[in-house]
Amino acid sequence: MSTPDRIRRKDPCPCGSGKRYKHCCGAESGAASAAAGNPIASATSRVSAPGTRAAADEPDRSRATALCDYHLSVLFDGVKAGGLDFYATYRACMEASRTEVRLWKALRRAQRAYNLARYFHRTLPLPGARAECGVLRGFSALLVSKVARSVAPDNRGAGLHLVDSFEGLSLPGPHDAIGTDTLPDGSVRFQYGARQGDLASPLERVRNVLREFPEITFHKGWIPEVLHALPETPWAFVHIDVDLYDPTLACLEYFVPRMAPGGVIVNDDYASPLFPGGGRAWDDYCGPRQLITAALDTGQAVLVKGA
Repeated sequence: MSTPDRIRRKDPCPCGSGKRYKHCCGAESGAASAAAGNPIASATSRVSAPGTRAAADEPDRSRATALCDYHLSVLFDGVKAGGLDFYATYRACMEASRTEVRLWKALRRAQRAYNLARYFHRTLPLPGARAECGVLRGFSALLVSKVARSVAPDNRGAGLHLVDSFEGLSLPGPHDAIGTDTLPDGSVRFQYGARQGDLASPLERVRNVLREFPEITFHKGWIPEVLHALPETPWAFVHIDVDLYDPTLACLEYFVPRMAPGGVIVNDDYASPLFPGGGRAWDDYCGPRQLITAALDTGQAVLVKGA
């Protein structure tokens, strides 16, 4: 079997847009955001949305960004997460972490963040620690920390544990493949949404994003080994965003038996088109154990311990 490779630029995009990958999710990044100071509209050489023509000129990008902002304001104006104005907090966390999102998925990205914030807020009365596995630039950790502080103004991050290699993805395996190629010699090559080492964000950079919460505990290392450095304690909330099959399965094997009654696990990758291993691992763990879970329209899945 040949060495695994990522999806090719001329292949159909796995997001379901009907476009080639190079004209959709694989489009080259441009130099600046379509709207200054707006992290919701990521810097791309094209503004592309599923089923629409890619717009290459600045006026079209500006109009698309303005329309996206309109929809986000309609959906989220007045919406609270804890004691916070959700959308203002969301944008602030996106900007602080320098997280950008392509316009075609901006609405779903905001809804995913809102779901995460709401489930996190619901668990705040529960005893136990909280964890996030897969931290990237620190956006979601900053968001939930601000939600926690809106309830407890003296919150400095104590009890929140962040787990990441801070060196990018581990090596994808067959369960993570989004497709296969048959080569001229008859061998099969897997196609992946990302390569080993992609999505790296240095630990010190993430610490700086979260500097207003100095009591957060960081655990740098590879799953599953790094999980054994966590405290042996009940867990009230766990956010799993590790993209791949093996680390997702390892997180479930570690955390589910240790969850406090009523504790919540949110898996960000349950229906990810680029990272199908996250959903396959969830089904492989929860299905045989007859665990009841909720699959959300945003592609997330949620498990409530004892439900």
